[in-house]
Amino acid sequence: MMKPADQFRLLELSERYADEKLSADEVRALEDELRGSAEARAFFAQALHQRAELCFDDSLHTQEIAKPVKTKAVWWRYAATAAAAACVTFGLFWLQSGEDGTVATLIRSQQCQWAGSSLPTVEGARLKPGMLDLIEGLAVLRFDSGAELVLEAPATVEVLDAMNCRLRRGTLVAEVPPQAKGFSIDTKEAKVIDWGTKFGLSADDDGKYMVRVIEGLVEVDDKDGSASKKLEKGEGVDRGWSKHQLHPGGLNSNDDDLPEPSRWQPRTVIDAGDGWQAITTAFGRGKDSYIQPGRGLRTDFGKHPFLRVKRSGEPKPDLNRKGYMAFDLSKFSGRTIEDAELVLTIEPSELGFASFVPDATFAVYGVTDEGADAWDEDELTWKDAPAHDPEQAERHLPLASKAKLLGKFEIAQGINRGTRKLRGKELTDFLNADTNKMVTLVICRETAETADSGLVHAFATKENDTRSAPMLRVKVR
Repeated sequence: MMKPADQFRLLELSERYADEKLSADEVRALEDELRGSAEARAFFAQALHQRAELCFDDSLHTQEIAKPVKTKAVWWRYAATAAAAACVTFGLFWLQSGEDGTVATLIRSQQCQWAGSSLPTVEGARLKPGMLDLIEGLAVLRFDSGAELVLEAPATVEVLDAMNCRLRRGTLVAEVPPQAKGFSIDTKEAKVIDWGTKFGLSADDDGKYMVRVIEGLVEVDDKDGSASKKLEKGEGVDRGWSKHQLHPGGLNSNDDDLPEPSRWQPRTVIDAGDGWQAITTAFGRGKDSYIQPGRGLRTDFGKHPFLRVKRSGEPKPDLNRKGYMAFDLSKFSGRTIEDAELVLTIEPSELGFASFVPDATFAVYGVTDEGADAWDEDELTWKDAPAHDPEQAERHLPLASKAKLLGKFEIAQGINRGTRKLRGKELTDFLNADTNKMVTLVICRETAETADSGLVHAFATKENDTRSAPMLRVKVR
């Protein structure tokens, strides 16, 4: 029995053959395939026959009776417009799901954790219509139509059939080959129809969504009744998605209305046992924020629940971001630090596409100019941040003359939760060398995105209600 992917391929060849758009080599290859397979011959003949029947119009035929007989090629061109409009429907009619009802395959599973899925989640599993709930990692689905989706956790997707699925929440990147033109992805407030392209889609169960076209052409049909919109390479539409991710809690500018720090953000020194003590950026004069160019004098990043860190590609250098953290060391005054460890909590930023950022290396620097430790998290901008020059060439890094590298760590592609720790002599020596009992650390991503709209990594801050702020653990004599 022919595979669905082969059926779609032959369907496309039949359309191109009818429109005389096959090259001589393609015609020879098609003839060889048909000569060697009775099933392929039957399918190809059915495709041409049904196209002819569905494209034929009696009124137009009547007008042609008195005219000279048309050649086969002219007749096919006469029917081409109607056929093009209907070919997706025909394809769905001819495409059969697997004998067991399956319509897609889970072809790759990277660092994946699943929850609440009604479908098998083992790599290589064949999938029937049903639900996939990815909470960690990246997963690649290949539909029998040929369309491929990269799911980026957290994401919940409902598989419908070989040409349709529903993104309930989360982010995915779709790549649709010519034989799968018309593949559609439904969200709560929109339907995205692909006409042979590559695009990214983010959506939430509250209706907010964003579409970004990487290549080709996409049609977005908003369910509010407005006219559908066609998007080409580099274009996109954002219906509240980015704004919601930048302000997930609905930030309030009145400090008196901000909630008290949760149990995750202690304002005291924590006894961690075995001689270790810990403080977060919520302790004493501690603070955390991030900077980004192209934002003018915007100063609300200090109230965000995340530190956002990114190294963007060359076309859009204004999307670089660096995180800043300051720790109050006054409780350790007069004591020698024997060992130290920085602990950061990874959070899903849901900004950008993880598919466009490989395994990423992050570097942590200590600001050596103690006069710069007085920065205000409510006033920090790209223009005046410590160890930074707005005109510097390497925008994703601090100035080498004003900062010291303390160590590096990695986050694998698709990982959006967990913790990362930095421990070593460089960090310990930097803390012991401090004289004003206040240290500033800068976190940067060394790994650049491979395509526009790559992922922005995020780490919890002291404003986060559910995850721990940046923490500094020290062992003192």
